[in-house]
Amino acid sequence: MPILKEIIKWIEDKPMFWQEAVNRIIRNKILTPNDINDLVEICKYEQGISEYEFQKTNLAEIKELIQSSDEIENITLVKIKNNENINALKDNSELSFMNSGLTGIYGDNGSGKSSYVSILKNTCNTRGIQPRINFNLFNPDSNTKRQIAQVEYLKESGDSGEVTWEDGVLDGTILKAVDVFDSMSANHYVDGEDEIAFIPSGLAVLEKLASACNQVESIISSEKEISNRISYDYSFLLDDVETEVSQFLRGLNDKTKQEDLNNLSTYSKEDDLRIKGLSEAIFKLKATDPLKEIEENNKRIRRFNSLKLKYKTLESNFSQTKLDTIKDTLNNLVIISEASKTASEKAFSNLPIKGVGNDQWKKLWESARKFYDGIQGEEAFPNTDDGESCPLCLQELGEEAQNRFVNFEGFVKADLQEQLNQAEASLKIIVNLYKELIFDLTENEPTIDEINELVADFKVAQESFIRILEEKRNSVLTLIKNSKKVTSISTVEFVKNPITIIETLVLGFEKHNVQLSKASIEKELKVLENEYANVIAVKNLTTYKIQIEKEISRKKRSVKLNKCSSQCNTRNITLLSNSLTETYVTGSLKNNFKEELKKLGFKNIKVSMETKGARGRQYHYLQLDTSYGVSVNLKDVLSEGEHRCISLATFLSELSISEHKSAVIFDDPVSSLDHKWRSKIANRIVQEALKRQVIVFTHDITFLMMLQEEVKKLACNFEIKSLTRKKTETGIIASNPPWDALPISKRIGVLKDTYQNLEKIERTETEEKFREAVKPFYGKLRETWERLVEELALNGTVQRFGREIQTKKLKKVVNFTDDDYKIIEDNMSKCSGILDGHDGAGALIDTVPDSDEVNDDIKIIEDFSKLLRRRNN
Repeated sequence: MPILKEIIKWIEDKPMFWQEAVNRIIRNKILTPNDINDLVEICKYEQGISEYEFQKTNLAEIKELIQSSDEIENITLVKIKNNENINALKDNSELSFMNSGLTGIYGDNGSGKSSYVSILKNTCNTRGIQPRINFNLFNPDSNTKRQIAQVEYLKESGDSGEVTWEDGVLDGTILKAVDVFDSMSANHYVDGEDEIAFIPSGLAVLEKLASACNQVESIISSEKEISNRISYDYSFLLDDVETEVSQFLRGLNDKTKQEDLNNLSTYSKEDDLRIKGLSEAIFKLKATDPLKEIEENNKRIRRFNSLKLKYKTLESNFSQTKLDTIKDTLNNLVIISEASKTASEKAFSNLPIKGVGNDQWKKLWESARKFYDGIQGEEAFPNTDDGESCPLCLQELGEEAQNRFVNFEGFVKADLQEQLNQAEASLKIIVNLYKELIFDLTENEPTIDEINELVADFKVAQESFIRILEEKRNSVLTLIKNSKKVTSISTVEFVKNPITIIETLVLGFEKHNVQLSKASIEKELKVLENEYANVIAVKNLTTYKIQIEKEISRKKRSVKLNKCSSQCNTRNITLLSNSLTETYVTGSLKNNFKEELKKLGFKNIKVSMETKGARGRQYHYLQLDTSYGVSVNLKDVLSEGEHRCISLATFLSELSISEHKSAVIFDDPVSSLDHKWRSKIANRIVQEALKRQVIVFTHDITFLMMLQEEVKKLACNFEIKSLTRKKTETGIIASNPPWDALPISKRIGVLKDTYQNLEKIERTETEEKFREAVKPFYGKLRETWERLVEELALNGTVQRFGREIQTKKLKKVVNFTDDDYKIIEDNMSKCSGILDGHDGAGALIDTVPDSDEVNDDIKIIEDFSKLLRRRNN
């Protein structure tokens, strides 16, 4: 085989595990899980991480082997058997197939046809998604029982075997050489890319090699994942101080030498004393550290300033500016109060009614104004001209009343009251502010005590400060309460102000910090701390030396595993597969595809087949072959018939390049198609049945008749099986093929079998039951007379379900005598008078033919058919 020779030549400079994989594939056809494990070890051996012992592949020996290699054996299907709990199929039913030619399986909807096909799709090679096989829904306990089915097969050599599908698991792949085509296959071919299923054995070697590489890579990846999970986390050995050990650990990789680790991990007992001495020296040095004292001073300064801020906040409320504001606000209130009182006495003195001038009275006054101005149409209220009337009592205003109106209006329009309200509000804000002042400094007592230790009598000074402020606060509140004018409010004075004391202290600490900052132990401390960190790092590294050694080994192994993974890349396999496919397959595949389209009469749309490789496999796809440059999905422009035709052409073109002639299965290949496509597909399927075993499942009686027509033309073996069902069981093999597909001779045989049953009913049952059984018999007998006319009288020139009138057969059509016509007419009329569906007069059907007469009627059509055959011959 030229392909295998090229593969052997190509693999000479490839990894050893590739060579061994090809060796085992050629010798054994498949790679077992043990083979894959061996390949993994050989791959690791090449990288020095396995001590696996093996004999290097002898490529010269393989070259000699392929000279005498056998071709792939053809596989034919014998039967489906031993099924249990498969959809509604009857358990342990069998469906057998002819080992050559065409087997047609006819079944109406719900007869179990799809269930048998589902078994084949799950055991053989099918395009698209494998159908799910359901439990038997008629059995309430089906989900607790196993599902199983077996397919028996026969090899070309004569060896037989069987493949078992059980609970979704297939125990062998030999039937993947058998292909199933259905409507899902059609979608799969046109909608997406599809792996080329039938390829020369040499290319199959490459496909299996690619699969082996992928499996090896998967195992290697699992090892890498485990290796990564057990990596040692040594980050706790890294210190903030940069040491030799830290540098070593940060640079740890697969190139790290054991010698470097040994040189660093040299900790001894003498180093314990060194650690103790360094620790004591560092402690003593830190105790005199000026930076530490500066930090402490800064903390004191922050605490003292916080207390000072509270003092200043309290003191600010008694500044001369704020006290003068209080004085002015109080005096303004007193002045406005007196003015308001004087205005009120002037306006409302010597009045006969109390309460004049209050809020209720003001509302009355404004209501009168609104009434009067509304009547007059202008702002005239109050009108005190001579002769005017009071708007309230309607009496004429006298001089005294006129004066009162003037005084009232003057009082109402004056703003003294508003000013009084504002003055009272301003003073109230001041009162509330002073009442809410907090003089309790309990939370600051630790700081007060701290300052008191530094400055004698500080507590006395701050207590006097607080007391003076409280007394001043009370004094101010008393002045406000008395509501009398004051000439001035004196500010507060302190013998010792705590604010000044704190400011003096803070200034002293700040000056001291400046002096401290000029002296530092940082350099000396850093030397000691670095030496201490180095000794501790060496100690820790020595403690965990074994773990670090293992981590170095793990890193080295991990890198080598990565190299193993890189050797599993299938790109080179894909490139070779592309090259060999182009040389040995693609041209043939494309040419065959065009030929198949021509055979099926596909002319309306130009379609081309293209191929490409991926991960060591070849894929083909279909596209429009057009000069218009318009990018359109093929599926969007195809009719259903064109869709099915292209898919079938693709399927058959693949079969043409395979190295075997194993069985193929068609499941309703012409579903929903018109007669033009059906006839061409029927012809093409029968042509294929001349080369290999072909099985067709269909529910289309017209298509079944077309197949019958084609097998006669091409002299192909043809066997029809019919499926039927019971109420809760399907897939039952009928005793005869579908009635419409039976010729005269076989129909007469069915009628004879029916006669035997009628004779038994007549002997053992009532007349009524016999009568009911006879009626459908005569319906079948009439249909047999009709078929006799088509098949013998007209010599098949015109047939139901036929697509044409076959004029060449007219030359054998015999001349009928009057007696011939009478035989046919009399017998068909008799059948019509008896069969179901003809409601005749009661007197006419009181008697029906007995079994002897039935037998005579069968003999009449049998003898007459023989007579016509003799005449035709």
